[in-house]
Amino acid sequence: MKEYFKILAFIALSAMIFSCSIEKNLPEGQKVYGGGTIKLTEADTLKDAKIVGLEETLDEMLLPVENSKIGIPLSKYRVPYKVGFYYFIKKEKRRKWPIIRNFVEEPVFFNNTLLAKNAVRLTEYLKSRGYFDAKVLSNMETKRYQAYAQYTAFTGMRYAIDTVIIHNGDGTLASDFHAAASKVSWGKFFDLEKLKAERLEIEKNLRGKGYYYFKPDNISIKADTTLKKQSIRLEIGLKEPVLATVQRQYQINDIFVYVDSKPEIVPSEGFDFFRGLILDDPQKKYKERIFSDAIAFRPGTLYNFELQTITNNRLIGLSNFKFINSRFEVVNRLDSTLIDVHYFLQTQKRKSLRMEANAITRSSGLAGSQLSLNWLNNNTFKGAEILKLSAKAGLELQVGGNKDNQYKDNYRIGLDAQYTIPRFWAPFVKIDPEISKVLPKTLITVGWESFRKTGLYNLNSAKATLGYAWTKGRGIEHSLRPITLNLVKSTNISTEFIDEIFADPRLLVILENQFIAGGSYEINVRQRKMGVGWFSYSGNLDLAGNLFGLYDKIRNDPEKKGKVFGDYFSQFVRLEQDLRYKIDFSRKTSWANRAIVGVGVPYGNSLQLPFVNQFYVGGNNSLRAFRARGVGPGTYARTGTLAEQFLGNNTGDIKLELNTELRYKVNNFIGTALFVDAGNVWMAKDEYIYGPGVLFSKSFLNEMAIGGGIGFRFDFSFVIFRLDIATPFRKPWLEGKERWVIDDFSLKKAYRKENLIWNIAVGLPF
Repeated sequence: MKEYFKILAFIALSAMIFSCSIEKNLPEGQKVYGGGTIKLTEADTLKDAKIVGLEETLDEMLLPVENSKIGIPLSKYRVPYKVGFYYFIKKEKRRKWPIIRNFVEEPVFFNNTLLAKNAVRLTEYLKSRGYFDAKVLSNMETKRYQAYAQYTAFTGMRYAIDTVIIHNGDGTLASDFHAAASKVSWGKFFDLEKLKAERLEIEKNLRGKGYYYFKPDNISIKADTTLKKQSIRLEIGLKEPVLATVQRQYQINDIFVYVDSKPEIVPSEGFDFFRGLILDDPQKKYKERIFSDAIAFRPGTLYNFELQTITNNRLIGLSNFKFINSRFEVVNRLDSTLIDVHYFLQTQKRKSLRMEANAITRSSGLAGSQLSLNWLNNNTFKGAEILKLSAKAGLELQVGGNKDNQYKDNYRIGLDAQYTIPRFWAPFVKIDPEISKVLPKTLITVGWESFRKTGLYNLNSAKATLGYAWTKGRGIEHSLRPITLNLVKSTNISTEFIDEIFADPRLLVILENQFIAGGSYEINVRQRKMGVGWFSYSGNLDLAGNLFGLYDKIRNDPEKKGKVFGDYFSQFVRLEQDLRYKIDFSRKTSWANRAIVGVGVPYGNSLQLPFVNQFYVGGNNSLRAFRARGVGPGTYARTGTLAEQFLGNNTGDIKLELNTELRYKVNNFIGTALFVDAGNVWMAKDEYIYGPGVLFSKSFLNEMAIGGGIGFRFDFSFVIFRLDIATPFRKPWLEGKERWVIDDFSLKKAYRKENLIWNIAVGLPF
């Protein structure tokens, strides 16, 4: 509490000094603009007529922007401290030391004319949202050297759209326009922004049918408010006169592609022809097929604006071109309806080498670094294929936890190769340029890693995958990996570790040779509107050992049962679902929620999922009141034994996690949040490693870990820096009546050291 009063005293003293400096130096008759406030009075109207965040929107429209202030947060009467520095620091010093300019601001003076101008701006905005009877009153309030603007907005009833009349006419354009306008949802209440958005939808529809010159300005929207009280009749039609060029439907004529050619230089010879494309690639850097795949247009088809956007996205997605310029030219011929398309592509540097260094910290007290060297080839075999080769080396040293442990250091080295082909690498799959907005990809990866636990053992692993990734529809991403191979083998087992195994046989799990062979499928649905909020979803399914299990039955060899190449293969099904839902109450306040359900079912050879496939909870993106992998499985309580250090952290075959977070944006830079997280992991069948109380049962809700806290977000535009402070509310490893620990909360050092978790991260948790 003493520190809190010291901070308040410092703020109060600073405010007094700055206030005196400002008041003494202000020009006569001038007041510093202290900002504006808005009181919104809405009429008793229908619930669905209300506009979410209307008051915040009006507040953001006020001009000018007030000076930066210091004082009690959210308090009206705060001190413009940068203005205080402006008067306190002499002009010569401000010029001499450029860094000082970041701490000074010229005062923004109050101007009486702003009251009337802002009132007009607010009234016009309210009318554009359907409040045609809106009125805004303004007033000024002064306090010492500051003047504040006060506005009271009376909205009145919001006008509803009673009738929509879509005019029809003669000709193909009129018919197509009527069809496009009839598909549009004009809304229940008048909203100018929505009307503009629907005009763009009509334009998109018509430009997708060849009307190259059609623009939103060709659409006429008339609103009549005289027919019924607080209601509007909309009349939609083509704005007369309609130019002949606007009425024509244009076709694609020739499609030119220039690789590393300047737009103003168009060669007259040396072209290659491929599937309707005219290619100018003098150095033969690319195979013709890549452009045929990427460019969605074809000669003789109607111009389509959506295909133009798709083509640009595909070319960008190839990650091969530094600059992409396009030019559409109507053929210079009387009454021509033909368009020549030109794409000018400037290639990136084909090969690159990059070195990366990363810091590593682990909850077990280990910390270290990893160095990686990445070599990239952007166009390996002239088909825009990308080959990435990586070599990495890292070490982890004991800096916390049990420093007396002699087996404390870890070393790892690894090699990885990833090969990306911008198409399906399968002869039976065809690409439809009308559907695929992003070119599908074939991903081939291989890797090897060696992990050494000093004085104990080595673990060597090798992996290989073949997968496909594609996008279909609006923001739905798919990833299919039909082949996934992962082999883990232990070597160089020391006698010291064998002694530890005799003391605790659970350590044998570490030395088990694992062979995981199977496939997986993943789907991601990007954020989309659902009800009053925004919904997103991701899910993945992993299958392992099913084909080898079938082979094992056919082979029918008791001596080799469950084995391939001399090692037992894993058999399991793993399913994980991630659902998110966010509701925006206003422009500053939102409520975000997430639910994660993971289920792994081992069968056949396996009693549990391999460690690399198991679930965990805890950490700065999960249960923030608990350390990463620090909860579960079930009611398991860590004892701090040496065996636990070797076995690693708490994981399980089944996972349930629920998160909820109320977010408030103080300003464009600072945001706050109140959050609660709950979850745990459980074993599906085997309790050998952890003991009783770890299996999933009907009492799983009583075994949930719960925690919560407060968060701060700092938005630097390009990145969000996050600080979350959390404490446990419920600890599942305690006895039934003792699990709720929220009453134990204290600010004493002993409690803070044991229970207060500080999470520092980049980006939002979900």
